[in-house]
Amino acid sequence: MKKTLLLMLLLPSLVGLKAQNSSFDSAWAVVERYRTMLNYSALPKDSMLVMETTVTYHGQPDTFVMKRWFAPPAMLRVEVWSGDTLTAGFCTNGNDRYREYSNLKDWWSDLLPDAFERRVQPYDFRCPLHDLDTSEVTLTYAGKTTLRGHPLLAVRAEQKNVYTRYYLFEEQSGLLLFIIETDEMLNSTMIRHYSHSDWKAIHEYLPVGGSLIASEESYQRDGLLTIMKTTAHFERVDLLLFNQDTPR
Repeated sequence: MKKTLLLMLLLPSLVGLKAQNSSFDSAWAVVERYRTMLNYSALPKDSMLVMETTVTYHGQPDTFVMKRWFAPPAMLRVEVWSGDTLTAGFCTNGNDRYREYSNLKDWWSDLLPDAFERRVQPYDFRCPLHDLDTSEVTLTYAGKTTLRGHPLLAVRAEQKNVYTRYYLFEEQSGLLLFIIETDEMLNSTMIRHYSHSDWKAIHEYLPVGGSLIASEESYQRDGLLTIMKTTAHFERVDLLLFNQDTPR
């Protein structure tokens, strides 16, 4: 499902959405419909999903490459490369190993599981809504809005130490098209020293093994646009990939 970048011109009009008096069931119904369409449970248990994403930052001549490997239920490795230089990395075996790479120190270090989940989220191919069963998040149905006459359903998500978000779903298909991050943070104990994305758009979904992943995305941070395009295929599970620091 492809959307034009021209739609982005109307995004500022969506930021003013306010939660309406509605039941959690309404928000949950919208989100659950989307999660059912993603159908991550259909990913093969005996294979790992391999994704390669070209990342083009506005105003920068270089194109970065993000490589991701995922094996159900929770093994994930992320590497972001600029040419021959590893600029960022995350790796977990989904059990007792949660690691992050710092290009400033050229070193991998351990993270606590919660910290790992927060840090890896922008790089995870799965929408943050995929783990609602384990995360403490409050969803509120925020009503309908339109974009160039296109009907959208809005869901507001509040979570401790996470910027409050609006998720905008296409009413007809149920697919998530936009994520808008606000400056609000529920019961925060964190120092807000980093800039969040203003918005993220999903322009196209790719069917892989009975599931859907985002194959064309864009986001804006500090007024600058980034575009990402992803290809995917399956390979035999390589357990060493999720249990060692050496890049693939």
